[in-house]
Amino acid sequence: MDFRSEYERIKSTVDDALASVVPKDAPVALRDGMEYALLGGGKRLRPVLYLAVLASCGARPSADDMKAACALECVHAYSLVHDDLPAMDNDDYRRGRPTVHRKFGEATAVLAGDALLTLAFGLIAGASCRDAKFARISALLADNAGACGMVGGQAMEFEGKAADADRLRRITSLKTGKLIEAAVVGGAISAGADTGPWKEYAGVFGAAFQLCDDLLDSDSGETSLVGALGREAAKRELDSLVGEAAALLKKTGGDTAFLEELTKAFLLRNTDGI
Repeated sequence: MDFRSEYERIKSTVDDALASVVPKDAPVALRDGMEYALLGGGKRLRPVLYLAVLASCGARPSADDMKAACALECVHAYSLVHDDLPAMDNDDYRRGRPTVHRKFGEATAVLAGDALLTLAFGLIAGASCRDAKFARISALLADNAGACGMVGGQAMEFEGKAADADRLRRITSLKTGKLIEAAVVGGAISAGADTGPWKEYAGVFGAAFQLCDDLLDSDSGETSLVGALGREAAKRELDSLVGEAAALLKKTGGDTAFLEELTKAFLLRNTDGI
């Protein structure tokens, strides 16, 4: 198996599916903002993970699995739109382009994010009507994206408390890790597999993914784990996490060849691309 070709194949499948999910009869400005946020590139890590776990467990993705994969990316895209707003991180550029609020205005950015989040659960709701396992995935996504997951991690960043290493790890486990967990465990649920080992793997993968991002960010300061630990200690922690993720994959009992390569590609990358 050629990892790069397989990754690009899965990613292309996700891109094709995403191109069809934004309602064409939505108000033009809102639709444009949603499509700009959702279709403007990116690694598609979360839907790729969902589909890769499914394949690792010996299952083929159904049309409803593709809707679940798209829902994960809709939630991720909405979170980026809202994170970039002036009231949050106040970023002007993402992926080399103006952020949604810079291109379309703050009101449209807020509404586009709202609409993408709502769209995500609409996609899974439709799948749930046909197969109850998607109701479990919907509940998982809601828990992991909400106040005790991704949104909770973002909220912790604004509490004004000291950014010690343990607190930063906790923020990462929520803000970054929980949506990755939803993707990995969601794929296992759809395949009918034991979710325990997959959840362990997802937790380590999420921690390592954010730490690698922080190491690549030349502006990482005191509010990142790299700033709290120092670069050399952060590199050692990343190496340890990558080894742990590889060991945990072997405990899942699946055909993990592709996921082993994906883990190395994303967690040991030298640029923000792979």
